[in-house]
Amino acid sequence: MTRRYDIEKTPEGSWDIIDVFTGQPVVEVGVPLIDMSIDEADDLVNLLNCRDRQQRSAS
Repeated sequence: MTRRYDIEKTPEGSWDIIDVFTGQPVVEVGVPLIDMSIDEADDLVNLLNCRDRQQRSAS
């Protein structure tokens, strides 16, 4: 199954979580998941991809 979310380094050196299908930054509960440390972004992208796999397999 394709990973829905990935991390992308910004020119400033921080990290954003992007939706690989749209290429846009992910927004969760009205908060854009941008300008994070690599550790934060890595942890969150793993959680988002896990949730997405569960939702797609339940459909």
